[in-house]
Order: sequence, then C-alpha cells, then structure tokens
Amino acid sequence: MPPKKKKAVAKKPPAKKKAPAVIWEWKDDEGKWNEFAAEDADLLQARWETDDTQEFATTDFSFNTKHKTVYKISFVAMTQTNAETGAARALRSANAMGSAPKKKKLKVSAMEWFWMDDEDEWQTFGAKDAEMLEKEYLDRGPKAKFKTKDFSFNKEHGTNYEICFVKMYQKNMATKNSRTIRRGAAMAVTKSPVKKQTKKGKVTQEGVSWECWLKEEKKWQSYEDADAELLEDAFSSGTKIFCTKNLTWNTGYDSEYIFDFLVMSQMNNDSGTSRKIRRSGGDDDDTKGDDGHGYADALASTFAGGGGTGCASTSASYEAEYVSSVPPMLAAKQKKMGAQSLRGGQSTDYGPAVSKDKHGTKCFDEMLQNEKAFSGEWAVFYHSYSVAALLYEVQAAVAAVLFRFKSDFATLPRLLWKPFEHIPTAARMLEEFPKWPDRDHNPAFRGVGLCGVSSLLAPDSEAPPKSVFLAGYSVGPLTGLLENLLKACGVPGPKVKALAKAVVQAAGDHGLDAGAFGGKSCSSGRAGHYLQMFIRRDLVDKYVYPSFAYGVPDKKRDKPLSKYLEGNVKIDGQIRITANPDIFLRATCVRMFVFSADPSFHAQRQAFQKKLTDALRPILASTAARTTAAHGIFGDTLPDWWSPEDQSEASKMTASRYGASVL
Repeated sequence: MPPKKKKAVAKKPPAKKKAPAVIWEWKDDEGKWNEFAAEDADLLQARWETDDTQEFATTDFSFNTKHKTVYKISFVAMTQTNAETGAARALRSANAMGSAPKKKKLKVSAMEWFWMDDEDEWQTFGAKDAEMLEKEYLDRGPKAKFKTKDFSFNKEHGTNYEICFVKMYQKNMATKNSRTIRRGAAMAVTKSPVKKQTKKGKVTQEGVSWECWLKEEKKWQSYEDADAELLEDAFSSGTKIFCTKNLTWNTGYDSEYIFDFLVMSQMNNDSGTSRKIRRSGGDDDDTKGDDGHGYADALASTFAGGGGTGCASTSASYEAEYVSSVPPMLAAKQKKMGAQSLRGGQSTDYGPAVSKDKHGTKCFDEMLQNEKAFSGEWAVFYHSYSVAALLYEVQAAVAAVLFRFKSDFATLPRLLWKPFEHIPTAARMLEEFPKWPDRDHNPAFRGVGLCGVSSLLAPDSEAPPKSVFLAGYSVGPLTGLLENLLKACGVPGPKVKALAKAVVQAAGDHGLDAGAFGGKSCSSGRAGHYLQMFIRRDLVDKYVYPSFAYGVPDKKRDKPLSKYLEGNVKIDGQIRITANPDIFLRATCVRMFVFSADPSFHAQRQAFQKKLTDALRPILASTAARTTAAHGIFGDTLPDWWSPEDQSEASKMTASRYGASVL
C-alpha cells in the first residue's frame, strides 16, 4: 500500500449527532434552498475556515457514501459541482448556533463560459456574457432552458437566443443556428481520450497509472485500482486540492487525506505525514511540459528517415556573428524593470513544496538572479523535462566537442537538424499547426518544438515551475534510442553499444535517473529538471509563439510576444519554442542554464558532462571524424559558423562570463 497503516485504535461508541455550528444550504432545480446534513455542513465550514477563497474537491459528503462521486466546491463562486455530470448547485451559509462566515458578494463571473466556433475551437465569452450565463445557471439550475436577448453582441439586433443547460447549446431563434457551449475550463483537444471499463462500471482513461513514492524503500508503489480510479476522477475534474477519506487502506481509521495536484503530494491531515505522488500515461502526459515519450518518438522517426543526411542548413541567411538589434534605450529600460518573473508586482512566493525544500529554494533563488542579470537584452522561458534528460545530456556533450556548445551550464534539447528543414521557425510551425489533429502531440512538433512557460512564479496551467519542479516522473523503457542517437551523431557502429552502456552506467553513478534506459533510478525519486532559456529579444518572435494548452495559439499575447514580454505586467502564459540548433548552439543567441530537482545530480552534473566529453573526444579525434559527425547532424550543407577543429576546449567558459548578459 502507498502509505503505511497506523495501528488500529479501538472504536468508541458513536457519539450523538450534534447540530452544525453553521447551517449550509444548496439550491435545487426549483430554486428552493435545502439544508445540508450536519456532518456535511461541518465539512464545508471546516474548509471555509481553513481558506474561504479555496476551491477543493471531496468525496466525503454523507449522501455520497455509496457512489464516491467527486464534488468540486468553490467558495469564490459559492458552488458545488458534480465532476461526473458537470451539474452545479449554488451554495450559501446561514447563522445557526454559532457565528456564520462573513458574507461575500457572489462572484458569478468567476466561472468562465465558452462557445465552439465553426472550426471546432473553443472561444471565450466576454466577461459580461459569462457573468450573465453563470447567474442564470445558478439561479435556474443545471436543467434550465430559457430565452434571452441579453448577450452583449446582441444589443443592436435584439435577437432571441435559446439557452439549454442540459444539452449545453445556444441557439439563435431567428436563424436556427446552434452552437455548443460549456461551463468551466476550455478543452483544447476535441478528440475523445481512449477509455476503459472498470469493475465498478466507471470509465477511466486508458493507460493512466498513479503511484506513491515510498521514501523508506526508495521506490514507486502503485495505488490499488480503486484508489487510482478515485484519484483520476478527482484529477480529471480540474481541481487542485482533493480531500477524501474514501481510500482502501483507510477503512476503519477515518483519517482525512489531502491530495495536492499542483505539487503532486499526498498528506495525512491527522499525522502530517506527506508523500510524493505521480501520474503517468494517457493523453495528458505532457501537461507538465515534459518531453516524455514524445521526443523519443520524434527521434525514432528521424532515425527511420535516415538520420540527418540530405538536409540543408538555413544558416546561410544568418550573420556569422549575431549583432544585437536591441536598441540601447530599450535594453536599459528592461534592465531597470529587472527579473521577468517578478514584474507587475508578482509575489516571490515559491509555493508550499519549493519553499520548504532547501535545494529547491536555492535553485529558484539562482534562477531569479539569472533573470535579473539577463533582463536587458534577453527574454526568459522555462522547459520541464525528466525522462528525456539522458538524451539531452548526450546531445550537449556531442555539441561541446563539435560545436563549442557550453555544456557545463545546460543540456541541449534538440540537436539533429533534419526536422528543422521543414519547420525552422515559429512562423512555419504556426502554418503547420492547423494540419495537426493531435496538436503538439504531433511527431512533427516533437521533433522541433519545446513546451514551456514564460514565468518562474506565475500559476500557469502547463508547467508552473513552483508546482512541478520537484516532481518529475518516468515512463517505460526507451530501448535502442540512445544507441541510435550516438550513431546519428557520428559514433562508429562498432563502438556504439559499448559507449551507450558506459553512458547509462555513468548517469547512474552521478545521480541522473537512467531507469528508462535500463540503468539506475535516482534515489530521491526526483527525476525532474528545469531548463532556463534566455533568448535574445530580437530573436524571440522568430522562434517563439504564445500558446494555450496543447500549443493552441494565444492571440491576446501575440502583440507580438516580444512586446508583451517588455511590459511591466505580471507575465504569465504558456509558449512553444522552435528549438532550432542553428541558434540554440550559440551562446550569442541563446543562453541556457539547467536546474535538477535531484540535489545529488545537480551537484555532479558538470562532472558527468566531463565524463561524457572525455568519452567522445577519442572517438571524434580526427578532422574527418568530426566532419562526418557534423554532416550527420546538419546534413550536406554545414553552418557557416562551424569549424572542423576540436571545439571542446573552446566550449569551456567561466561561470562569471557565461552568466553575464554580454559575451
């Protein structure tokens, strides 16, 4: 079992039921207010007193004992929502035998509403229309059907629109045109995930697994099927906090467990014991920005297509040495504004997980220091990864020997140029994006693109660093990919197998999780890494675009994006980067730093890189071998800036010089 059972305590006779200190009520479909049972009212009151701005989920209502349905409670919107049906009920509290909570004005606009356009894309209703729909939803109930002329876009026309909350549609009564609407977070992917039928008859997503980290045994332990199903239901509801007593190991103990899906932790609220959890598999594997199998699959397709041969580098159109086009006055203004993640009065709170972790706090402090140092001419972005780490590390070492890449400071997320022949820039990626029904899961994207965020501290939905930095997770074995990568990078066939084995062994010895490649897993269970990427402001719009989840373009921040990032506002939102090695290999264009959640590997990473480069240097010792390897990576036409000499010594640079914004 994930947690260890505590010693059973003799049960006391059931106490006589007491009236709740504060009465809580819910509104039915007829508009009538009904009292919650005393134990349910006490549950709500306890959570209210903990945090009256909280949104949480629970299965612990007395009427829910048999069903174990997940219910979401929002004290901002004052609603109770059935996560399975989406039906919401208005809530309120009233003074009874004790003091009632302070009354707050109902923020009916707190819930977003969406409509689907002709291209099956979800569009957001304006604030006033969302407020109107939410008010009607709470007043009339989730089964209501009514007509209205009150949409803001309808003022000049006065057309009657029929709204049906049961079937969730909006119909223009004049044209009979009907559109699907929805309440809550927009779904970026319109395809249905693969489902499976469980013993209980409930449907859960195929391939999803939930595990708990057993620190004492230094291993991941799978949850029982019933518990995993319950966690998946809660996670799929979109809640951040899930409170429940309905767990298989908790029968007879009645302890409350609190699951935090932002920091991926499980805590026994009685004992205070906390454990790390993880979710893997399913369509949402990359919701934290991790490359997972995605990059591995992209590499596999690249190898199947013949590696990097036959490509033509686009570098001829670039200057051999980039000269910054950032105006001095703009750079000075940006420098004065300081760290990108702290602009607009953004709080420096690192979140509950990182702030309690000495290593995590140190990493965050250093990332903000870097942001301050580079704030003049550079914009910053963050990319989360875990299982792809070994591939990234090997690519960095190869690039250090061949291309003078500063591998002491960062990994290299993309090295083989072949996929970039088709998609070299963000503009090309946006042209291709409408052709991808699987969005940023598409192999074409995975070969060139990175998922990321534009702030270290903002609560973004993709991979907010303060929530996921310490997480990290692994996927199944990636047999053969490391060998194929080494071969594509110029390592002679007879030496590939032995070198791959040595690389995996060295990774384990230095604390890097190499479990997916048949090596050791890191002892801390923290397989996550964060890549901090500084891209020159004059290059941002060429290689980066703002996005929602799954890479859907965000037009509101596309001013272009570089202009948005120059403002003194709270920077947030996801981004997609075309990680073209033509600029990512050069510190004059892109400067990167890597931060690993495992403190052992973080401390030993430079030693690991030295081990890799020392192993590669004899294999790539001759000019002919290095030239062959460079052609294997870039194709027939090599970049103008490349030189055939051994670049490993030139790749060395002092931390103070690399950490300065100008080389």
